[in-house]
Amino acid sequence: MSIQAVIFDMDGVIIDSESLWRRAQIEALARWGATASDEECERLTKGKRLDDIARTWCQYCQLDLAPQRLEEAILQRITGLIAAEGEAMRGVHEALRYFRHAGYKIALATSSSRQVISAVLNKLSLWHYFDVISSADDEAQGKPHPAVYLTTLRKLNLDASRCLVIEDSFNGFSAARAAGIATVIIAEDSQHARFQAAAGRYQALPELLETLTAAAEAVE
Repeated sequence: MSIQAVIFDMDGVIIDSESLWRRAQIEALARWGATASDEECERLTKGKRLDDIARTWCQYCQLDLAPQRLEEAILQRITGLIAAEGEAMRGVHEALRYFRHAGYKIALATSSSRQVISAVLNKLSLWHYFDVISSADDEAQGKPHPAVYLTTLRKLNLDASRCLVIEDSFNGFSAARAAGIATVIIAEDSQHARFQAAAGRYQALPELLETLTAAAEAVE
């Protein structure tokens, strides 16, 4: 069955924000005297929803703090960092143009909140590419639960077999797989064994585009 829609994750796929998220968390935690490393951020919170991130840190750092307060502090910092320093991932504009020109529907399915989505799409001027936008913030559970992807399928009015997901994290990959959607991994560690069930594994979007372009030319 042919693919009719491509569903993008946002952080680490659309925007180069992973380092910004780590900074936002580390700086927010410092307000309450807690410390965290880049490695801990990567291991404990990558791909998670912000409320899950805040709860994780409150437990991990044993903070006597309502998670909502930490969540608000991280949100304030990350939206500011995105507005000031946010940059598109390499090949994003080319990929979006490619899929739009090829006639695919394009969707966004992210763990980030509506506020962060707005900050990213405003900064990168990408609103016009997306037919559907879904935030795990609107779901009872975030990734790795498949809810945000199941909602996206309903909005697209398409079966999972007609869609392709582009993800960069294991939580996101797990969510897409649980929703029954074939997934391409775009990440520096894409060749790790945990991604071996992916439909494709690439270091960056330009590699995926090269593969798609070559396949299209072979058909012609």
